[in-house]
Amino acid sequence: MFNPEEDLRRTIFEILGGDGKSISALSRELEKRGYDIHRLILTGYLRALTDMRILKEREVPPAKIYAPVKALEKDIYAIVGEKTREMAVGEKVDSLILLLLYKLFRRSIFLDELKRAGVEGQPPGRIATPDERQEAKRVLARAGWKIPDSSKAYVLDDESLSGPAAEIMRSVMIDFFDVGHMVKETTQTKLSL
Repeated sequence: MFNPEEDLRRTIFEILGGDGKSISALSRELEKRGYDIHRLILTGYLRALTDMRILKEREVPPAKIYAPVKALEKDIYAIVGEKTREMAVGEKVDSLILLLLYKLFRRSIFLDELKRAGVEGQPPGRIATPDERQEAKRVLARAGWKIPDSSKAYVLDDESLSGPAAEIMRSVMIDFFDVGHMVKETTQTKLSL
């Protein structure tokens, strides 16, 4: 799955690490990963990220070293996966992740999306019908994602997990919007399935 803006930025952050890299080193590593970006365009992109205070630039003559200002922010997939693993106890964690993403996006969920949420191995649920898969692919195409024809999509119809899923989704939203300070504290920290 490929989101032209998000995946390039995420890849650049992974390559830069904490210490940073020069444009030459970054360009070589991007080429190894299949990104064919002219150095002048890459330089402009890095300067734009620097202007936005996402990257910092330091001079090490004759090169400039670019490094992230802070760690890359988690996307919705990482937050859903992390919160589900924190709150759910039992063997149905992967099923809850699929159900949460399915309910949130109201479409079948592709394997790459499940992997971004931390689902490993055989995904839970059933393989989406061709119509469900096509509709999900159409939605993501509007958002700029390119989905390979070989990528499978999954659906979970297990409504018995709706109770725990609602509590986890509440926690995800609190974390995503950073509004924990507005929530009354409770004593329950784990959900039992």
